[in-house]
Amino acid sequence: MNDSTGLTGKARKLQAVAARRDLRRAHETHVNFWHAAIASSFFVVVLSASLFLGAVMVAGAFRDWDVSNLMTADGRTGRVARPLNDGTLCHYMVFDNKTAMALEDRIGRCDEGKPKPKLERPRTFSWGGK
Repeated sequence: MNDSTGLTGKARKLQAVAARRDLRRAHETHVNFWHAAIASSFFVVVLSASLFLGAVMVAGAFRDWDVSNLMTADGRTGRVARPLNDGTLCHYMVFDNKTAMALEDRIGRCDEGKPKPKLERPRTFSWGGK
């Protein structure tokens, strides 16, 4: 009889160890799942933010943000450029002829409206050429 009670006691201990092991594995699986979910969601957020910012920058490059060009197109307003201290940037102001109001526009390069000078090559001698 001692042999049968000893086997059942050992079997119970093995079942308890197996149950604890299964519970620990399930817990580790659950924790690993949440670690992977958090890490992958971080990368999804970073990727989506970069795509959004890239789309905003591309759309901004195609849009015409200079509203003052539209105002000066009908001849009712004029644009005045006042150079700043550095000499390369100008403070633009829009003057409305109808209402006699001057509106501050923006700061930009002074040579925006001027055509770029054509680079000329120095004349060289060539035999019978042009």
